[in-house]
Amino acid sequence: MNQRGQAFSVFELMIAGVVAFAILIILLMVIGNVGIGNYSDAKKVLGDAVKTAAPSGPATSQEFVLKKDEPITTSDLAVKTELDEKSMFFVYGQFDETKDSMSIGSEGDSLVYTGSTQKKLAAKVICAQTAEDLVKKFALLEASTTPYTLGDPESFCEKVQPCCGIILIRSIR
Repeated sequence: MNQRGQAFSVFELMIAGVVAFAILIILLMVIGNVGIGNYSDAKKVLGDAVKTAAPSGPATSQEFVLKKDEPITTSDLAVKTELDEKSMFFVYGQFDETKDSMSIGSEGDSLVYTGSTQKKLAAKVICAQTAEDLVKKFALLEASTTPYTLGDPESFCEKVQPCCGIILIRSIR
């Protein structure tokens, strides 16, 4: 047969191999990100939500992922916002401390996830100029149809104003 025809079939086989390899790489990248999706860094997302909520009222963050044993502190968020670290605090919101493997510091200044896999969630940030105003806003939220565990914002916001509560909520999707 024709020598040229045989060389062309080898070239076709090589192209098919390169295409198959490219498809394999794309599939591996997709499979690797299935667990976490396109979720942003928790510190950046929470910092952005606090910046949005501080001057203009309540804000709901984008979804983010908490990584095992990687703490998020209010001092991390203070770096990303113009607020003092004492003017922010975390509350469980729609989560349960033991069931959801999360722990919030006694002063609400840190959040650590201790579960075995990454956890997807979002946050609602509510800010007020005084602790009394924040108590009223929390009361309105607690009266809504979704159960929240919010605690007493006055214990966190005694001296620093404005004060922002970062309320953890279930993933939006």
